[in-house]
Amino acid sequence: MISVVEFKAENKEIRDLCSILGVSVDQYSLRNNTIVCELIERFTEKVCAHLAHEDRSVYRDLLQQHTHEADMLADKFLGNTQQLKRIFNDYKKDWCRTPHSENEHIKYVEESRQMFKLVCNRIDFEEQKIFPHFE
Repeated sequence: MISVVEFKAENKEIRDLCSILGVSVDQYSLRNNTIVCELIERFTEKVCAHLAHEDRSVYRDLLQQHTHEADMLADKFLGNTQQLKRIFNDYKKDWCRTPHSENEHIKYVEESRQMFKLVCNRIDFEEQKIFPHFE
């Protein structure tokens, strides 16, 4: 059985990082700032670890419920997890390692915002649809 409290704590930390980074990535002058780069690395590691943690427990526990609703949630959950992993693999490569012009930075900010929104949507999905099955 999953620890919903533990997952909710992970979600809060990830959401907090989204908020801080959402402001930080806007500023081109912070593009190679050591602290911002560390926060981005921490954010990507937290999200990837969270997804792996959920893969090992939430997905398996949903399938063990043997209900149509749990199976549908598990399918949606798995598809979303795979999408986020692809996005994160691309995102992690780019922020602090690749030099960008100010014009390229605008595109990167848009991609970052989209990614933060996807992560927050995932957290909402977990807390509204997945976790109630285990509380």
